Amino acid sequence: MLEITGTVQADKITPQLLDSNPIERERGITIKLAPVAMSHKGYTLNLIDTPGHVDFNYEVERALQACEGALLLVDATKGVQAQTVANLRLAKNLGLTIIPVVNKIDAPLANTSAAIRQLKQLLNIDIEPFLVSAKTGEGVKNLLDHIISDLPSPSLRGGTPTWQSHSTHPFQALVFNSTFDIHLGVIAFVKIVSGDLHHGDKLEFLNSGQSLTASEIGIFSPGRTEKKIIASGNVGYIITGLKDIRRVLVGDTLCLSTQIKQVSPIPGFRKIHPNVFLDGQGVKVGFLGMLHAEVVGERLEREFGLPVISVSPSVEYKVQLRSGEEKCFSSPTDFPDPAVITKSYEPMAAVNIVVTSPYVGAVMELCQDLRGSLVNVSYLDELVEIDYFLPLIEVITTLHDSLKSVSQGFASMDYELSGWQEAELVKLDVLLNHELFTPMSVITVKEKAYYKGKRISEKLKEAIPRQQFEIPIQVAIGGQIIARETIKAYRKDVDAKLHGGDFTRNLKLLSKQKKGKARMKQFGRVSVPQEAFLAIAKS
Repeated sequence: MLEITGTVQADKITPQLLDSNPIERERGITIKLAPVAMSHKGYTLNLIDTPGHVDFNYEVERALQACEGALLLVDATKGVQAQTVANLRLAKNLGLTIIPVVNKIDAPLANTSAAIRQLKQLLNIDIEPFLVSAKTGEGVKNLLDHIISDLPSPSLRGGTPTWQSHSTHPFQALVFNSTFDIHLGVIAFVKIVSGDLHHGDKLEFLNSGQSLTASEIGIFSPGRTEKKIIASGNVGYIITGLKDIRRVLVGDTLCLSTQIKQVSPIPGFRKIHPNVFLDGQGVKVGFLGMLHAEVVGERLEREFGLPVISVSPSVEYKVQLRSGEEKCFSSPTDFPDPAVITKSYEPMAAVNIVVTSPYVGAVMELCQDLRGSLVNVSYLDELVEIDYFLPLIEVITTLHDSLKSVSQGFASMDYELSGWQEAELVKLDVLLNHELFTPMSVITVKEKAYYKGKRISEKLKEAIPRQQFEIPIQVAIGGQIIARETIKAYRKDVDAKLHGGDFTRNLKLLSKQKKGKARMKQFGRVSVPQEAFLAIAKS
């Protein structure tokens, strides 16, 4: 599209052009949404490239709020995925016009006819999806023409005006993303809903109350292109000059400081809620999933040179105390005394899995092993869509990797939070050399405590290197040890130099060595590598 519309010259087109972060290019995924303005036959088309992975679903949601329509893109080599179903629901809930598209029709492994059947069944339509090849450009011009004819302009979406082109109307803009530049400060990505935005305008956020001056405004093509004015209906950016990105809330509404009483907030604003927590002796950080955590860890190491040690992931739990108080916590260190707990709850997730029919049995067996309950099974051509109700902790730590394994890569998943379920929770403490090692503590359900404790001790035995003294690894619930492994000490062959003679000489040297090892064990400190924390995370 960028080449055909002349937005980017053909000799400057590179693979994954809109993926600006090196991690995106290496992993072959989109992590951050990327807007770009294109011109075609006298119309301005604002394209927003969105991520596909479930961890970045909120990126998709906030991007769709700035759109009038969506291209539902299906890979001809893979067919409909779980994320396809999830993103379709998001688009339908927002009332967007949906154009079905099958991509990679030129690929050697493409099964175009199957992808077409699946899309028709999913959307419950009889019309043919658009067939394109982003590599060769086949079908792209036809798709661009239909985007202009089939998608409504911003003023017509849903049959009611959503923006006003006249400069006399109050200025109103939706913030759908933000980034931070060390020199420019926070850069807000906005959709102009009504009125026009001018360089130097004094603006204010309706929800946070933060005020700012638009020191620079412009559009994406695909890099930042400065403008003096951005008309309503367009997507652009505002350099705010703010030095704290937390002051720019995604989903907030921007208006002129002089018109704050004339403008109401755009519906749909909500603060993002982390689902996964990594903590320990350092900083407690919340994430939307394990991939999100991995990406942030990689960026900290590459961009800031900070060595990152990530501990076992946790989710937010809830307990009811004897006093009647309810307490939520995500760190094992905050786990209350079991004597004062009357009930405990764990967060649940509604999981949608799309898998080819030969692997349905293996996938359902996996979900049952993870304490899941079956909700629904439906069929899309040769694909099977399975809905399960699963504990969130099992989803983020086990399900994703295990799902790829049992289905040989032919399954995809999507999930969303779905309330609480009562569960008997216990805290597993890890003792290294008889000393409590708090960062390795984990919370689990009582029925899986013994199995998990045994797995943790076995994984730690493999991950922690041998040292000059023996290291006992113990996993305990309160004062009860439920699992133990021992890492043997390095031992020098002290009697190698002796050749025959009095045997008591051998015993004397061995006794002396034993006493030395005992002193080391008493005063020695266990060196724990990063691999040990990762071992617990995957146990």
